[in-house]
Amino acid sequence: MTSTTTSDADWQNGPVVAPRLPAPVLGEVLERHFDLICTAQEQLGGEVDQNVKVVDESGKPHFVRVTHTEPNSVDIAWQNSMLRHLAATVPELPVPHLVPTTTGGPQATLEYGGRPFVVRVMTWLPGRVMADIDEHPTHLLHELGAMAGRLSLGLSGMDEPAGLATHDWDMRRAQEVVDNSLAFVQDQADVAHVRRIMSWYGHISPLLKTLPHSVVHQDLNDANILADTDEDGVLHISGIVDVGDSMFSVRAAEVAIAAGYAMVRKDDPLVAAAEVVAGFHSVLPLTAQELSAVYPLAAARLCMNAVTWNRRIAESGSEYGRTRMMHTWPTIRRIAQTPPGFAEAAFRAACSLPPLQGTARVDEFATEISALFPHTVHIDARPVGDLYDDIDWNDHDVVRAAVRDRMGGQAGVLGHLESSLMWSAQRAPGRREPATVRLGTTVLLAPGTEVRTPLRGVVEVAPADDLPFVLRHAAEGADVFTCWWHLGSSHEVGDVVAAGEVIGEVCAGDVEAGIGSGVQVQLIHSAEIAVWPPPRRIRPSERATWRQLSSDPAPALGREPGEEPELTVDDVVTIRARRIARSQRNYYARPMNLVRGRDVWFYDEDGLGYLDSLNNVTHVGHAEPRITAAAARQMRKLNTNSRFVYPQIVTYAEKLVATLPDPLEVVFLVCSGSEANDLALRIARQVTGRRHVVNIDGAYHGNTGVVTGISPNRYKGPGGQGAPPTTHEVCIPDRYRGAYGYDDPEAGAKYARDAARVIERIDADGRRPAAFIAESLMGTAGNIVFPDGYLAGAFAAARRAGALCISDEVQVGVGRLGPWWGFELQSVVPDIVTMGKPLGNGHPLAAVVTTRAIADAFDTGMKYFNTFGGNPVSCAIGEAVLDIVERDGLRARAQDVGGYFATSLRRLQQRQPIIGDVRAQGLYLGVELVRDRATKEPATREAFRVTELTKERGVVVFPNGVHDNVLKIKPP
Repeated sequence: MTSTTTSDADWQNGPVVAPRLPAPVLGEVLERHFDLICTAQEQLGGEVDQNVKVVDESGKPHFVRVTHTEPNSVDIAWQNSMLRHLAATVPELPVPHLVPTTTGGPQATLEYGGRPFVVRVMTWLPGRVMADIDEHPTHLLHELGAMAGRLSLGLSGMDEPAGLATHDWDMRRAQEVVDNSLAFVQDQADVAHVRRIMSWYGHISPLLKTLPHSVVHQDLNDANILADTDEDGVLHISGIVDVGDSMFSVRAAEVAIAAGYAMVRKDDPLVAAAEVVAGFHSVLPLTAQELSAVYPLAAARLCMNAVTWNRRIAESGSEYGRTRMMHTWPTIRRIAQTPPGFAEAAFRAACSLPPLQGTARVDEFATEISALFPHTVHIDARPVGDLYDDIDWNDHDVVRAAVRDRMGGQAGVLGHLESSLMWSAQRAPGRREPATVRLGTTVLLAPGTEVRTPLRGVVEVAPADDLPFVLRHAAEGADVFTCWWHLGSSHEVGDVVAAGEVIGEVCAGDVEAGIGSGVQVQLIHSAEIAVWPPPRRIRPSERATWRQLSSDPAPALGREPGEEPELTVDDVVTIRARRIARSQRNYYARPMNLVRGRDVWFYDEDGLGYLDSLNNVTHVGHAEPRITAAAARQMRKLNTNSRFVYPQIVTYAEKLVATLPDPLEVVFLVCSGSEANDLALRIARQVTGRRHVVNIDGAYHGNTGVVTGISPNRYKGPGGQGAPPTTHEVCIPDRYRGAYGYDDPEAGAKYARDAARVIERIDADGRRPAAFIAESLMGTAGNIVFPDGYLAGAFAAARRAGALCISDEVQVGVGRLGPWWGFELQSVVPDIVTMGKPLGNGHPLAAVVTTRAIADAFDTGMKYFNTFGGNPVSCAIGEAVLDIVERDGLRARAQDVGGYFATSLRRLQQRQPIIGDVRAQGLYLGVELVRDRATKEPATREAFRVTELTKERGVVVFPNGVHDNVLKIKPP
């Protein structure tokens, strides 16, 4: 409990500077009445009460509140009774508990300087006030709502107090409080915002008497809520303080006040409020009437706060007041633009409740609207659609031409609540979720085309540049509304239009950017929302809310019979869990549903973009046009297995060998890196006649049965069986955690000598090694960059023992580190090189390259054959990858960008103690997170938390390493 503020009510009737007890006097009172010997006192915030953090002889903190009041104060007795009640009924709730005096009472009383004082000691609660925490994750806001619900349940057993006066923060008096202070607001735009919000309050105020009542805390603002981190670094609500404003009032005020203050300092206030409401409802279900009142009450509370502090600043120049209202006015300005009906729908959606509005004639309207456009074709502009496969969707002329081609002379239809790649954008810190989803149906029609209304209607809004043409249609139970965008019309408000009557003409220009001309029609259930007006496109997270408020105006329009809907992320996760083995784990606790990639970007089902800083598979970029063109060209000509003779396999082999030093010249083409390493071991064992293999601790070389046995990352990991008797590890040459650090210029030679000792030992006792295998930069082990001289020394020791040297380039080769192959950085030439992931840019292509002598020694008569390895299509793709790397100068680019990135990360390291080490070579980087730089305790949980947070900000990264605490960065 780092601070406790006085409630806003203390300022309503003017600033009060209450007398204080000097520290020696307070210490004497605490010792005499509470048997508490304090060793330290720290004055906390508070304009009326004196709030003090006191530490006793054992180092235990306590919260002490000193109130200048009479001993028999009704307010003090009421507060004490609340705290005792909560301690008895919900002891697990994180509220302060009264510490009794030596005589068992709740407080000590005294006179000092001729004035009466009451002193109370309470338990200390850990954490920081939410007002001091920059970002409130959604789970924290949901937890806040749930905590408010538990508090409400705990207080529900208390009777209405006798003799307790109301005060100015009673939500039932909101209009009176605002009226008393609104004149002190100078900005007339803000005055208008307050009046609009208070009109909402006026609409629901008659309901307040009929809503459920109970004792409420009444002041769950962000200065009275504490939050603290658990051992995983995740924030949780840790305390609710200050019951000074508690009273018997409307129960919904509890969640409304918590939701209201949760909206402050939020880019999207309603999202924050919905989380709080959903959390409350999960504990204490709200009635329909309560849900309708929450948003007006929450908004009114912020208006009460703002105008009151405006008044106090005008009367006294209070700096405390300036601080309290600094963030409130920007929030009020945002809130005033969102009607209560939309907020109520958002709350109902967040609570998984059905819509309130009746939709008796919605199906009839949808049928009639569909009949207006009988000859249509569905244009799938969703990110998953193939419209964008071969075009640049940032070029609107190109998109228009592609759409016209799909239309084939008919009217095109873009569906309700469908996302569009034309609006794709990256999630980013401090920005609202991009609006990528269409609200309503768009029908693509030529400019000037006449549009008719399906049923009789009355004009509610005449069309304008920024307003739709809105018609109200009488329906059973409730009217429905159609909003027509991009329509010119001479009709005026109040006009009655008959069924089938022309209501306007399609305007010139794009109805949607880059798509073409047409009209967008929305079917809305609420007059308030229809005339708001509704947005033309919404954010993906708002779909559930808009399903409460709107319907598809033409569900069958333009679609082929039986057209399958797109699988959502929830569908995919559910089916994956049922059909895919659990051992095939996916990234992220809350994964995104990826449907497209382009260049260095992923796109999910909603068109949200994610910067791919992880994918060393799509080496030269997602959906690289030159790669797909090469694959398509060859697929149209020939694809077969490698025992037939065709030119592609030799042209690719020649080009691949040209990147390698002599004497590496003979190529085996396979399908995966695991398969390549498996074959390399088979060659080494057959050529040398030996079985034993030397590897590096922490390494990963693949997932076949053989190479799992030389991958410590697997056989030492969860479920691993330990190393086979033929596998022998040398220590990992890690200059951050190992015996020889960055400060040792001989680290490479020393680590090599350690490796040599292992090789010499097993060679001497008859376990002669067939091979020494090493990645040229250890990826899965935590992005370990070898110190200079390491591979030269280790290779020399292996060769002295008669072993072959295998360089595993599966993750790091093909220019990512700067040179074509990572082993070049160590000035060595291996006997066998294995390659994989980047060779095919996502296509399954891998290779083993060795010397002529080794290849010939492997040919003992047993045929080696790989059905798909080296097929013509794979070879065409592989050749295109090598050409792009060379022609686009990507090796130099990797060094330039990687160098800049590494420098920036090291600057960040200076500001962030959790970053223990930054390791980088070209575009292969690792950021090791530690809890303590001295002990180097791995920050594994924090690393996974960081990856979830970066994903929410539109960047893909993931941990690896021996301790899963190294953020791996290896982008296309």
